[in-house]
Amino acid sequence: MTHITQKLIQFITLAMLMIAPLILTSCKTPVPPVLVSTPIGASIPIQVADIDFFNDHDPQAIEPYIDHLYYPTLSDMLMTWGTATLIPSDANGNLLMTIAKADLRELDIASNDDLKSLFTNEQRKLIIADLEAVFSFTHPVENRTASIVVKSSYQNTIADYTTPAESERIRQFVMTEAIARFDGEFRRQIADISASQDWPVAP
Repeated sequence: MTHITQKLIQFITLAMLMIAPLILTSCKTPVPPVLVSTPIGASIPIQVADIDFFNDHDPQAIEPYIDHLYYPTLSDMLMTWGTATLIPSDANGNLLMTIAKADLRELDIASNDDLKSLFTNEQRKLIIADLEAVFSFTHPVENRTASIVVKSSYQNTIADYTTPAESERIRQFVMTEAIARFDGEFRRQIADISASQDWPVAP
């Protein structure tokens, strides 16, 4: 074996040793994103005797809507939030919570030029949850009335490398996070009207 051949083999060996870690790193499955949930606050005592819940949401069972594929649905989850969070604390009055929208959509980023310009090429799907509900408060004392419209929205992406199980986890997270954002927006608005009217949140 000539001196040149030995040097060439040494060079190739050295190059392979240097490149190997890069190859192994590129072959590793990327770490899924960390999903941190927004906490939901404690129950809220409302100065009414009864709280009624009405689901006026009309689910769309066609693409890109996917809410109908889940149980509980997004509207079910919002109804559960209402029954667990809003607590009647008076002998008179009524609150009506009407769910107007509870949509869950899944959009294909790869085939949508508008979305591709907003996200990196490795993102494959965009999951969007939209919520809206109307709260109507009435109380016989001084004919008190109040009304607020609460909306929230949350979205997240699913990357090309994401496993089916992880994709499902992201969809569920989008739903629960939309509820948490709704909770926060409701508390902000109810605090505003309570400050101006000294009602309807119980002291």
